[in-house]
Amino acid sequence: MTPARGRQLSLFGVEARPPAPLDLEGLLAGAGQVGRMGGTGRVSIVVDEAWRCAVLRAELELRGLTVSCEPTGEADRWQLRTSYSALLAPLAAAWLDEWGVKVHPRTLGLDGRRLRLWVAAAGGYEGPRSYLLRLAPRPVTPPEVLEIDEIVFEPLELDETPAPAPVIRSKDDRPNVRKRKSESKITAFDPGPDEYADVEEAFDAGEWVDDLPSVELDPVTPEAALAPAAEPEREVIDRQVADNWIAVGDALVAVGLPAVLVGADSGDPAYRIVGPRRINRLAELVGEAPAEAPAGVWPV
Repeated sequence: MTPARGRQLSLFGVEARPPAPLDLEGLLAGAGQVGRMGGTGRVSIVVDEAWRCAVLRAELELRGLTVSCEPTGEADRWQLRTSYSALLAPLAAAWLDEWGVKVHPRTLGLDGRRLRLWVAAAGGYEGPRSYLLRLAPRPVTPPEVLEIDEIVFEPLELDETPAPAPVIRSKDDRPNVRKRKSESKITAFDPGPDEYADVEEAFDAGEWVDDLPSVELDPVTPEAALAPAAEPEREVIDRQVADNWIAVGDALVAVGLPAVLVGADSGDPAYRIVGPRRINRLAELVGEAPAEAPAGVWPV
């Protein structure tokens, strides 16, 4: 790989040294996982675009590793995984504790080779002045909700038998209504006929219910009435995961890429590199974009 025209060589860039299996620390700095079996190790990572699988496969094969990349079953998700190899045993020993938990090594360092793998796996612009290096796979987007105009209702099969006509009763047919006398006259001071005056004639005295059922309601205490609404649960972050992120942030600073940790509470953690100068610094370190990368993704 030759440096881009007009761009000087960097001591930490991809041109500084040949590729090596330990470069996969760039994947482990992000969402990559490492496992071990006997004297071998294996690295895997989930990516959200097919071109990333193609680029990473080519990069890892340059380092003498056997790689597979398969869909995970979720939309826009692929899992890239190396075979167990003795070449990755030092990486597994450095990144796993005695219980098999991913732990950053004290000697963690990032350079152009490692950053190139991280960018290929999970890098992308957030805007014209900021670039994201993701620490976890991007959250899966829920299916879109259909608009009301897009919902199709099947027509109902109506019974052809006509419904019975409603029964209309005249005033004189209504029960329990006192009939007015035709000769009665209503004045402005007359409240009108009492329609319930004959209620005793319509019901027998024995039909009245003396004891009605009562319903007891729980008393509302002032504390319960004024209690604040429960806040939505936030993403619980494991302490060791947070320590790994902090160590990765320190490693970015060491190569001249101070970044801001964002999205930790929302489940989409990433390091944000802000400003054209710092993004240009990242571009110098990772080298030219691979042919598979779409326009507007690789740092320039």
